[in-house]
Amino acid sequence: MSQPLTLIVAGDPDQRTGGYIYDAHIVAALRARGLAINVVGLAGRFPDADDEAAQSLADTLSALQDHARVIIDGLAMGALPEVVAVHAERLDITALLHHPLGDEQGLSDTEQQRFHRSELRGLAHVNRVIVTSRFTERRVRALAEQYALPFSASISVVEPGVERAPVSPAAQPNEPIRLLCVATLTPRKGQDILVQALAGVERGHWRCDCFGGARDAAFTDRVQTLIDNHQLGDWVTLHGECDAVTLEAAYQNAHALVLPSWYEGYGMVVTEALAHGLPVITTTGGALQDTLPKGAGISVAPGDVEALSSALAAFCQDEALRTELRAGAAAARARLGDWQAAGEAFANALQQPSTLLAGSQFTADWLSLRESVDASSRSQALVEALASWLSEHQRRAELSKSEELAPRVEASSPVILADLGCGRGSNSQFLAPRLHHAQRWMLIDHDSALLNQSYSRTGQLNTGKGEPLQVETHCVSLKQLDHPALTHCDVVTASALIDLVSQEWIDALAAQCAKHQQALLITLSITGEWYFTNAQQQPLNGLDDRWISELFNAHQRRDKGLGDALGGDAHSALVKAMADYGYRVNEAETPWRLAAGKPAQYPLMCALIEGWASAAIEQAPEAASRIAHWSDERLRQVAKGEIGIWVGHRDLLALPADEG
Repeated sequence: MSQPLTLIVAGDPDQRTGGYIYDAHIVAALRARGLAINVVGLAGRFPDADDEAAQSLADTLSALQDHARVIIDGLAMGALPEVVAVHAERLDITALLHHPLGDEQGLSDTEQQRFHRSELRGLAHVNRVIVTSRFTERRVRALAEQYALPFSASISVVEPGVERAPVSPAAQPNEPIRLLCVATLTPRKGQDILVQALAGVERGHWRCDCFGGARDAAFTDRVQTLIDNHQLGDWVTLHGECDAVTLEAAYQNAHALVLPSWYEGYGMVVTEALAHGLPVITTTGGALQDTLPKGAGISVAPGDVEALSSALAAFCQDEALRTELRAGAAAARARLGDWQAAGEAFANALQQPSTLLAGSQFTADWLSLRESVDASSRSQALVEALASWLSEHQRRAELSKSEELAPRVEASSPVILADLGCGRGSNSQFLAPRLHHAQRWMLIDHDSALLNQSYSRTGQLNTGKGEPLQVETHCVSLKQLDHPALTHCDVVTASALIDLVSQEWIDALAAQCAKHQQALLITLSITGEWYFTNAQQQPLNGLDDRWISELFNAHQRRDKGLGDALGGDAHSALVKAMADYGYRVNEAETPWRLAAGKPAQYPLMCALIEGWASAAIEQAPEAASRIAHWSDERLRQVAKGEIGIWVGHRDLLALPADEG
């Protein structure tokens, strides 16, 4: 825990709302434990992030050193997943969620879905997630399932602590009951419901003081208009935002807290009230049904004016009920945890193992999404041609008598296939059952986690004749084309790999295949062409689509570890390289055709859009907001079944000329 941390929040870190107060207390508790932590507030608009917000987050993350540990508050993280994705492998990122962005009150269905998807995409790029309630943990997992956007990061629950406070005095006989509402003036907090409920409570026995910043001007006007229309000006006052001293005085002067929220990710103000021994009248919205202990207050359904009015009237008019609830609040007060304990839990959560540093899980999820579409797109004709070549290859071996023509292994031995960059084993899954020859598979990848998956899956396969395969693995860099596993095989194969390599790598591969007279089967190489389609699978030609495509194709040509990548030009380069060695080259168009209105393909389409957007932002970070808006709109259209996607791929089979 000696490495410094950076906490990134949207806007001013000193804001007096629940989420920011939580952050401030956690920072103080971590510092008290000896941890260095910097707090950075982002400029711009959130959560509907504008260009300034996107640039601010991009600049902040770019300024951090490789492997730096960073916590991004959910308001900033969920709004800009593409910016987060750019730095996901470089930084150790933790997301801090107070509640899902899409659960904010007053959003349209489209806006709600956009925020939910955006946040889930962000979570796919972080190492761990910390939430502030069990409810939020359940809610986030449910949303991931609902939208088919799973993420692999662990989730830790760190509930807020509370500062010990003196007990507020009970109401004296015949003293008006003072109700306190502490919440920002936004639709989710439900102050309009509260005013309507208070209008039904007999006046003269109570007054209500509301503290909280006017974050939504239109909603604030609505609440004040309701106060005026119900002639409650003498009993209900909107005080606005206040400092800590004023708020503490308000708690000491109150007899109960009223929180009419439609939804809370935790409801810190509830525990603050309980710390003062105050009963709470609230709703069951979101986490509130968990936050308020039984017997410490009254809960009603969110938005139920009549039920809230009855609860308020009962509290104001029934002294025995008030006494009972104060006793319950006192009991709950004794069980409250402090911020030091919360800080310890938070520090422990930060030590949860990273899930993305090696990239394996994220890559595995992507490979899983594409496998079935790959299988339906691959060229069966090229596989049949390879099978014919292998049969002829073995027949020649049986007839051969001279050392010059002798095979590398006896004719009865299995054919050897080397799978370059095998990933999860999609190549063997497709090819092995379609070849009737005895087979020995050499699985080659630099990622040990993926290699283990490939070994497990391939080991369960049989040949087309029902015979088990021989399988071995080699965890090596793909730069090592002279590895024995590649030089002692009959077929070299790879899938979705060649766009990542350089011209020099392709030349080396072609030279090696020619030297050892090996067949080469390379499948699903991208061509650099993709477009969206309408319900009739006709191309859509959007200006922003073309712009994103240009950025993506430029990004594809960056060095991916095997030299300056050729991207969509790699397939043609490989065709020429093999032909120059006298190989007979056969090609097949193998595009993905993901149709609109097919929910089973939505996760893959969403992953494609997110991948294009992430690459585009990395290529043009100054345009992050524009790219994010493009991504959100296309994801919305996919979710509504309005558009599909066409992605160009080609397969290649190259056979030695004298054995073709």
